[in-house]
Amino acid sequence: MSTRTVPGTRRRSSAVTWIDHRHAFVATTTPHGRVKITEIDHRGHSRSAGMRYLTRIVDRIGDRDRVVIVGPGRVRMRLERAYVSLVRRPEHLVDVEPAKLLDRDELVSRLAELSA
Repeated sequence: MSTRTVPGTRRRSSAVTWIDHRHAFVATTTPHGRVKITEIDHRGHSRSAGMRYLTRIVDRIGDRDRVVIVGPGRVRMRLERAYVSLVRRPEHLVDVEPAKLLDRDELVSRLAELSA
């Protein structure tokens, strides 16, 4: 996990998540501009292991003001459904889109745009 501060004034708490079937990167920020990037690995191949993986990601995203989920394949849509089911705040989902792997700088850049 790494942390960074996004300079500027008060910002909306936001999260940008990149996910695939093996791991996810969750970049989150607070209203004060602090950024954390967490990598979550998928362990196991059972259906329950898949749900635990999604639940861990949703827990890390938390109840943020704005949420973006990106990544390849159906797992991105499964994370969207898990987020809505667990957090019950579908209006916080700003975008769910296909995307190639984002590096840390791209995650922070997307997060800064989302939080502005």
